[in-house]
Amino acid sequence: MRKTLILLAIVCLAAPLFARDWARRAPLLDTIDTASLTATNGPRPVVLLETNYYTFLPGEPLQLRLTVNPNGYGAPVTMYLYRENRTTGERRYHNLAGGLLAAGQQADLFGSTASPVPVFTPALNDFVLFGSSSDTSALSWGVNGALGGSIATPASEPGLHQWVVELRDAAGKRVLSRSNAMYSYITESVNVSGTITASTTWTANKRYVLNNFVGVAAPATLTIEPGTVIYGAGTTATLFIQRGAKIVADGTARRPIVFTSPQRVGSRAQRDWGSLVLLGAAPVNSGEPTLEGLPSEPAYRYGGTNAADSSGVVRYVRLEFGGFEISTGQEINGLTLAGVGNGTVIDYVEVLHNKDDAFEFFGGTVNAKHLLAIAFADDGLDFDNGYSGSIQFAALIKRASNDEDDGNILTESDNHPQTFTLTPQTNPRVYNVTGVRESGPRGNYGFVLRRGTAGKFYNTILTGSRRAPVTVRDDASFNAIGAGELAVNHSLLHGNFTDAGFTGSDRAQQTRDFLFTAMTRNRNADPLLAMGEPTLLDTLMPDLMPLPGSPALDADFVAVPPDNGFLEPVDFLGAVGPGHDWVLSGWANFSDN
Repeated sequence: MRKTLILLAIVCLAAPLFARDWARRAPLLDTIDTASLTATNGPRPVVLLETNYYTFLPGEPLQLRLTVNPNGYGAPVTMYLYRENRTTGERRYHNLAGGLLAAGQQADLFGSTASPVPVFTPALNDFVLFGSSSDTSALSWGVNGALGGSIATPASEPGLHQWVVELRDAAGKRVLSRSNAMYSYITESVNVSGTITASTTWTANKRYVLNNFVGVAAPATLTIEPGTVIYGAGTTATLFIQRGAKIVADGTARRPIVFTSPQRVGSRAQRDWGSLVLLGAAPVNSGEPTLEGLPSEPAYRYGGTNAADSSGVVRYVRLEFGGFEISTGQEINGLTLAGVGNGTVIDYVEVLHNKDDAFEFFGGTVNAKHLLAIAFADDGLDFDNGYSGSIQFAALIKRASNDEDDGNILTESDNHPQTFTLTPQTNPRVYNVTGVRESGPRGNYGFVLRRGTAGKFYNTILTGSRRAPVTVRDDASFNAIGAGELAVNHSLLHGNFTDAGFTGSDRAQQTRDFLFTAMTRNRNADPLLAMGEPTLLDTLMPDLMPLPGSPALDADFVAVPPDNGFLEPVDFLGAVGPGHDWVLSGWANFSDN
């Protein structure tokens, strides 16, 4: 079938960027065979939708902006915008002709109900859809929206909502790209300071603001309802779950729990606050130390003898724009797990734009799944002091603007910084990680394995490291290889393994022999991910799916995880695969500011 297409002219040359006539239609002279516009592989449009804040009290302006780019996708798309109740699932579509439609009615952005209008994907950057230049509050972007003014916050009816934009195929049937901007209407803002000594619940109809160091002391449990948003009031704001205390932050995919910067969207940055620290009573190889950089006080000590210790649940939780610097070179990590036991649940946790490591494990036995890290400055997964848990499905994405010279994409794994032979030995079991890096002048390796670390790393995809994808540093770590306790295998390690990829402190030839002779299932090959070589634009909607024909989908090279009750069977390398794209499932945030 052939069909005449309509082109969306976003802004004419003579019109200001935020004019009301930003969406003018112009007929094409040619016709295009829509039957040929069904490609499912390769680049697809990038889209990012954002509200100016996550929580709104009555009177605070809700605004909405859109970033969209064809990203090499040349076929026409149809565009849909709707508001959705995250609790009930009710949708109300918005269009240029009729505004917000009644529940149950559907139309594309142009108001077409029967046959949506195909357009070529526009290129927009932080384009304000709803906003008012007359809004002078700290939450406002201060510009007029192309679709209307700021959205009034209701004085009652608190609840969890989201705006969603979808780019579908030309027929409006298949979603190519989607972005959702979650927000909440709330009734109260609650300041939190000091130490919580009695069990407490934080509810989603309020926002909570952390002031300086906030502790939860034993035996208290802090319960956080799904959909709750917590802000750090300033750079030092950090939540510490002390030994013997618990946090139950058990969100859902549609109602994640968010810890974030107090600044409006567009003005956020690393170090806007601290982050979240869990201190447990599981074994570490350095006694019961104080967490680095903190005062030598019982509140900041960790470690013990209980491998099954529980610090609670952290599931569907986002930790954004943190990394307070406690002292020179010692910042709060995105998620710090110090002596945390395997009775703790860590699953679906995102760290976005953190100054230090995304996830750091100081000893302990905790297991973790579905770890997402974007724009972290140092290492993706940092292991120290005898950590011995299992990790599966981690997506680690470095942005050039936030990288550091010594920042490693996947891991920096140490046993102990001074005494390399201490026990318990650092010995993680890590399966199915994808690590990528936007090209830039800074950055380091993919893996740095040193100081007597052991560990088993399988089904890894790693590409884009500035130096070699893997380096092994010292005799103690090579001894762990000889003892069968350190392995990197069944992996795609794509990068420069020549001598030029290493520095003077590395053992280039020994590392190559380890990876490609002693280990028999590694390959230095392009993983052929849908996002290709990542740019900043690609990381706004990171498509880490291996394309058809990718070596990541060759079952002969996939390691089967042991059946230890935690690790899952897989038939692909990397963090995501066919039928398991948890990164783009709607719970995470990919904003760059």
